[in-house]
Amino acid sequence: MTVETASAEAAGLTIEHEGRTYAFCRPGCRRAFTDEPEVYARKADLVHVEPISVVGTPPIIDAGMRLWYEKCSCCLSDAFPEVKAALDAERAGAAVPPVDPGICEVAESQEAVTPR
Repeated sequence: MTVETASAEAAGLTIEHEGRTYAFCRPGCRRAFTDEPEVYARKADLVHVEPISVVGTPPIIDAGMRLWYEKCSCCLSDAFPEVKAALDAERAGAAVPPVDPGICEVAESQEAVTPR
């Protein structure tokens, strides 16, 4: 997911880690990164998202998009709703259960139960 750094900074959703700035779309994603920065920094380095979208063409769904869908479909939905819809339809067509809640959904639900 591409997050505008200036917007994330204004919302307090950035972290500096090993000389690199990471910007997040939601507090839950930022918190998950804070809890395990090495895990998520490594994943950020591995995922390369190709530009998607020429109007009227189907989205490109590569391994990075599929990994993103499995790990945090809520963030994928925010950035690329057409990719999320296509992967949801693919799973439904194969009679595969929906993906588990994403890292930000889990963190946000825990935040609602346990105030920090």
